[in-house]
Amino acid sequence: MKERYAADHVIVRSFRPADAEHLHAAVRESIDEVAPYETWCHAGYTLDEASEYVDWWIEARERRMAYYYVVEDKKSEHFLGVCGLSDYSTEHRHAMLGYWIRTSWTGRGVATQAARRVCEAGFSDLDLIRISIMVPIGNPASGRVARKLGATQEGLLRSELILPAGPTNVIAYGLLAGELVTA
Repeated sequence: MKERYAADHVIVRSFRPADAEHLHAAVRESIDEVAPYETWCHAGYTLDEASEYVDWWIEARERRMAYYYVVEDKKSEHFLGVCGLSDYSTEHRHAMLGYWIRTSWTGRGVATQAARRVCEAGFSDLDLIRISIMVPIGNPASGRVARKLGATQEGLLRSELILPAGPTNVIAYGLLAGELVTA
C-alpha cells in the first residue's frame, strides 16, 4: 500500500514554458491511466503537443478563461500532475475542476491536496460560488477525490462528454463556497 502524502508537501503553481518537458514525461508515464478520460492524451503524445498545451494554459490564464496549475512535490519540485479550473464564468461565478496525477504518484492523496488548494483559490481569489466536477463513469478514483473535497453528488448526465471510447455518462458533483472540506 502506498503511503499517504502529506498536504504540506504538495504545491500548485502556474505553468511556465519550461514545464513542457516535465508535462511530456508525466503524460508518457501515465497514458494507460489518463487516455481513457482525456481526448488529448494518446500513445503518440509528443513534446510539441505538451508545449502547445503549456502555451494554451498560460494564455488561458492571461485571458481569465481557465486556471490550470502544475502540481509539484514541494521538496524536490518533481512534476506530479495537473489540476485546474476551466469554463470560468465571471457572470455566474462558476468553474469546472479537473485533475490528473502521474501514475507513479497516485494513491497518496496528491490529487485531493492539489484540488483542495485550487478550489480554495477559486473561492477566494476568483470569488466563485460553485465549482463543478464531472467524473466519467468508470473513473472511481476521481469520484473519491470529489467526495473528499466535500462535493455533493448531484446526478448522472448522459453522454455529457465525448471521450476516446465515445459518448460517456458522467456523475456530476457540485461544490459550493463554504462546503470545501479543508482537512
